[in-house]
Amino acid sequence: THTHTDTHSHTHIHTQTHTHTHTTHTQTHMHTHTHTYTIHTQTHRHTHAYTHTHTDTHTYTHTDTH
Repeated sequence: THTHTDTHSHTHIHTQTHTHTHTTHTQTHMHTHTHTYTIHTQTHRHTHAYTHTHTDTHTYTHTDTH
């Protein structure tokens, strides 16, 4: 009986960039990391990037019995 295990993992990185333009006098933004800020400008443009990283791990196990 011999057992052999193969493990490999690969990582995917996704990046998204959003650009918003606001034309309001007062804007309040709530973000998920709990910072709140208020903008008093006429035109506000902010860009936030979202990076998602996940790792897939595949395990292959093969067993022969003699």
